[in-house]
Amino acid sequence: MNVSFNTSGKLFLILMACCNHDSLATEELRHLDAINAFKTIVIEGADIPKVLNQPLDTFSLAAVIDDEMEPIPFQIDEYNIGGAVYFEDWDVPISGEIDIFDPNDKLLFIYKDAGTRRKPNHQYDGEIIHEIELTNKLNDVRYAYIIKNSRLRSDEQYVRYSADEALVETDFYSITYNKDNHVIWDDFSIENYDGEENPLDALKIRLDTGVIIDLAKIELNNGDLIATPKSERIGPIRTTTQMELVFWFLNLPYVTVSLQLHHAPNSLVYDIRAILPALRRKMLANPQIRLSLEGNNLFGAEIRTALGPTTPAYTDGKMDDIELKYLSDGISIKNNWIWWNTKRNLDFLAFFNFNSELTEPISFFYNDDDQVIDQPERFPGQLPNVGYKIHSLPKDGYFGFTVNIHLSNGYRGNPALFSKDIRQLPDISIFTPQKTFL
Repeated sequence: MNVSFNTSGKLFLILMACCNHDSLATEELRHLDAINAFKTIVIEGADIPKVLNQPLDTFSLAAVIDDEMEPIPFQIDEYNIGGAVYFEDWDVPISGEIDIFDPNDKLLFIYKDAGTRRKPNHQYDGEIIHEIELTNKLNDVRYAYIIKNSRLRSDEQYVRYSADEALVETDFYSITYNKDNHVIWDDFSIENYDGEENPLDALKIRLDTGVIIDLAKIELNNGDLIATPKSERIGPIRTTTQMELVFWFLNLPYVTVSLQLHHAPNSLVYDIRAILPALRRKMLANPQIRLSLEGNNLFGAEIRTALGPTTPAYTDGKMDDIELKYLSDGISIKNNWIWWNTKRNLDFLAFFNFNSELTEPISFFYNDDDQVIDQPERFPGQLPNVGYKIHSLPKDGYFGFTVNIHLSNGYRGNPALFSKDIRQLPDISIFTPQKTFL
């Protein structure tokens, strides 16, 4: 059987095929550019039928590398009924069974690790049960193979994480979190960064609200929002930390939120989900949430957004008319990418998505003011402070959103194009061979 689906995972073709189907693959693989090489390929269990209802540790992944079948890094993440990564000691039930490959579980690997197409002389330990074919927009084809009962595993780790040290490292970046509160960054470093200082002050989460009525305004900052790690799922492709994020309000724990923090080779994702109690929500008047990155003395940095002017916002320590135009028209729920070029061999590209049916208006948050102190912070001034603002909260019920941050030593070309390219996976076809080779 051959199952093909587009980049959103939606099935569009099912047909019978054997392992020697026609292919556009060639012996030579075209070099993948920086945007594509480290993309995480994600395949749901529902699309790989021969793995379903079997133990996860039965399966591994291989590819043809230098004319030899070799194990490649992979992981299988189990998911809960809410659509987030499953953790046994969190209060959301698993979707399926623990340690069993269920339809909502996901196989992950890195795009560049897929190789040329396997030939009959490429012997390998175990049974080849699925061939994964990846075809990009240039019609280049790469392959990976799902193996059953192989003793071979890759020891490559694209992400290294230590809960004890509150440290995550990849070959591209490292972040040291405050051990008492993982919302706060104690250190951030980037490979090949041209600046002499730490480029970022902090990631900041803020809740601005009135109390009962809008006359008494308060702000909850990183000191009032305490993120405590509860569990970790450490894998070679992506590390996920399940955190309990507590909003302290009037010296009381106002609400507890699920924060899943995902680290991949050159990106990180903040996945925030909450059940809002109606009675406590009534205490807040016109609440607004913002999540932003604050730079450290990044004079000369340029920022573009999905709907903002074609002239970049330019960091010089004071707000001008162009920057004010970005504040009013910079993004929408549908078009929300933000590109931040530090001019120091470091770019950020961010996206926002609601993961709940309930949504609220959002806007671009930006501050370029070297006189503003926004505690807690390690370095004074907003130079600049860049991110997203959510303009209200639902009256009650489930509410959630994600912010995905990609890092690069420099994106080239039109941000309207590379912001689209970075989110576009290759087309994926899953083949079940009629004959396997041991």
